[in-house]
Amino acid sequence: FGALDAQVRRELRRWLREIHDTTGHTTVFVTHDQEEALELADRVVVMSQGRIEQVGTADDAYDRPNSPFVYGFIGDSSTLPVRVENGEIWLADRTVGLQVNDVPDGNASLYFRPHDITLLDGCGGCIAGTVATSRRVAGTRRVELEVGGSQHRVEIELPIEHVAAERSRIAFRPTRWKVFPDAQD
Repeated sequence: FGALDAQVRRELRRWLREIHDTTGHTTVFVTHDQEEALELADRVVVMSQGRIEQVGTADDAYDRPNSPFVYGFIGDSSTLPVRVENGEIWLADRTVGLQVNDVPDGNASLYFRPHDITLLDGCGGCIAGTVATSRRVAGTRRVELEVGGSQHRVEIELPIEHVAAERSRIAFRPTRWKVFPDAQD
């Protein structure tokens, strides 16, 4: 479907899904397009370098990814290097207001999706960044933030009416997220 324009791809996916549902036949569909896979599949097999990373429903792969690769590969996501101390997640020298029970102390990576955040007025336990870019993406505003100076960049989605002026500061906290311990810890 890769060489087709976006509208034709959407129609073709809908048509293919209808055929599959009507006939009930098992179909194997191989794609590098994650959106296509999530829309068409009853079961998704995510592979990396010839190895199966995760098998499950589209919801499992998107909502409950079991590895950093799957989290980053399926859907848009942002990552920040963090530290876990006594179940609390720290970004540099301050807590971000999130806690984990199943991750050992040490260096880790925090993953979240741009739409799974809540904006905060203050920053007593949050992630804060400076707006580097702001652009409209369909019915939302996609904002790229510099977190920790210009060391790290993350993307978040805001309501379209949010101003998100360049160089302004935005504080937020992920509402759905996952922490993966670093391999060397």
